[in-house]
Amino acid sequence: MKVGNMGQLRSASKGGFDPDNFVPSQLISTDVLWSDPQPDKGLAPNENRGIGLLFGPDVTEQFLKENKLKLIIRSHEGPDARMYREDMKTLIGGYSVDHEGKSGKLVTVFSAPDYPQFAEPDERTYNLAAYVVLRHPQIADPEFKQFSAVQRPQLSVFSAFAEDEDEE
Repeated sequence: MKVGNMGQLRSASKGGFDPDNFVPSQLISTDVLWSDPQPDKGLAPNENRGIGLLFGPDVTEQFLKENKLKLIIRSHEGPDARMYREDMKTLIGGYSVDHEGKSGKLVTVFSAPDYPQFAEPDERTYNLAAYVVLRHPQIADPEFKQFSAVQRPQLSVFSAFAEDEDEE
């Protein structure tokens, strides 16, 4: 296994599939979508997701250096997934600086507050969400803006169907 470069990423077909819909021509975009950082060095299969890789701070450092980057901003890993990864920083605050090295850093941002929103209360994480503000010329030092969920009306998703059935 080895890490690719920005040229390969630019020329890759776009998209990416869920783990059960693997398409070889979309391998790069699928790997980018489903791969996650880890605190350990190197690359490893992403057993939790069943697709993609886990990559360590050494891999992030190599990618940043070889591609002359200072910052990688990623998403697609929520606080519920991090709850089961005790070796990683939490995403309860909406973001996490996962790797920081000589060449730059890798951050994970999650922009859905109170995730998963429609789960039962004991299954929700009640997390804050965040977005990133980049200001020139210090774009390698992002500012994180956190926000919380707004009150949702108490509705049953199936209430309209239940009422229709009762009328018949």
